[in-house]
Parts: sequence; structure tokens; C-alpha cells
Amino acid sequence: MWPFKENSGKKSRGPKDPFTTIISIPGTWKSWDDLMQKVAVRCDGEYFIVGNMLIHIKSLRHYSLEMHDVDKDIVSGFTEAGKTTGMTETFTASLEKANSIIYISGPTGNLEEAEYIAFAATALLQSGGIGVKIETAGKAFEKDNWLELTNKFKPANLYNMFVVASVTDDQAAVYSRGMQNLGLKDTIIVGEDPQQAITTISVFSNYQITDKSIIQHKQVFSTQDNATKFNITIEKKHPCKGHQLLENPLGAWKLSKTI
Repeated sequence: MWPFKENSGKKSRGPKDPFTTIISIPGTWKSWDDLMQKVAVRCDGEYFIVGNMLIHIKSLRHYSLEMHDVDKDIVSGFTEAGKTTGMTETFTASLEKANSIIYISGPTGNLEEAEYIAFAATALLQSGGIGVKIETAGKAFEKDNWLELTNKFKPANLYNMFVVASVTDDQAAVYSRGMQNLGLKDTIIVGEDPQQAITTISVFSNYQITDKSIIQHKQVFSTQDNATKFNITIEKKHPCKGHQLLENPLGAWKLSKTI
């Protein structure tokens, strides 16, 4: 269950506006004061909480925090979102013992800001958090899996942290979900072998992240010289269109096999 309410009567977000990434972190906190104290003690002065904001001292970046009671569907929600990352029985048992859940949100829409909010989530994990779910991607992680990605951080990790590459629908489409967190279009492939489509989407997406390449409408792409070639076109209607959390306002790239 999503506790935030949509703001009514406000101007719709445009393609150049910052995107808001939202992350949920269940934990052992029994109260707001408990959360504040643990952040102050365990983050070595790198982060602190003022009001409902988590502040990163060095960069002065700040993130909104909300604390809620644990929803009865937390285990099923994390299990569903953790299909691509793996959820152990030990982890799901720990979720059932969580005292509360924190929602952290802030502007992203580019690689730098995604990295900053990823480490802000890490600070909360180190302060009593149990796991991480990227609400604006539908992807969840056990604590140790997330910490491994930040402890050995490299830009390519942002794709693994914020994007699901293996979403399918009943129209034989495979698409990514969550690239808006990084300021990029998602990718959709129709009518291809699902596993090969996932691989192609991952390579295509990482190419944009690590090489910072600018993709153009009607370019041709292949994962390697002798691999299948795909025409790149703009798919303005994102597969998650209308979903408050998962729709990518930038749309998607559609990869179609060349004839």
C-alpha cells in the first residue's frame, strides 16, 4: 500500500523537471526519536535529521522522510519486487518483525542525484533498516545485497539498483522499468525471445549509463558486431502509463529487429 497522496491541482511534471525517486525502508525503529538517534550515532556525522528531512552534511542535499506503521502486505510486496534480486526466508522473517517503515524521497532524474539518494538509503540501512524497495521501479533488495552495491560502487551499479530489465506483458513485449530514476527513457522490445530481449535491454541501457551516449531516433543498435541489429524508435506511451509510481514521463525507446 502506498501511503503518500497525489497532489491535486498542481501543474503536471514536464520532461525537463526533476523526477522524484521514492524508496521504502522497513526497520527496527520504534519511534521518530529512535530513528533520529540512530542516524546521529551510526552515520558518523555524515547525515542528520532535522524535522522531517534527512540532510547530507557535505553536499547539503536533503530528502523528505515519512514514517509509517508496517503494512500487513509488506512481505508479499517485497517478495514480488525482489524476484530479480532474490529474497531469503531469513529476510522475509525479519520483515515480519519490522517495527516501522520509512519512505525517503527526493529529486533525481540524473545519474549524480540517483547516486546521492542511493547512499542516503544506505545511511538509513546502517541506522536500523532491514531492506530497500525502490517504489519508483518496483525493485527490492535485502540489506546486504544493497550494501554490496554501495560498498563497491561504480556508475554501472545504478542500473542494477534502480531498474528492472525483465518486465513482460501479454503482448509479447519485454521492457525495462525505472530508468526515469536515472533521467533516461526505458526500453521495450516486442516479439523477441524473452531472455535475449532482457540481455539486449540491459546492454543498451548500460551503454547509455557508462558511456553517457546520446541516443537518437532511427539509429541502429546491436550488442556486438555480429549480433542482431535493432532499429531505435521513440515509444511515447510508456508501458506503465497512468501508474503514479512507475510511469516514465520520458517515455521509452523501442527496439525493433532490422529486416
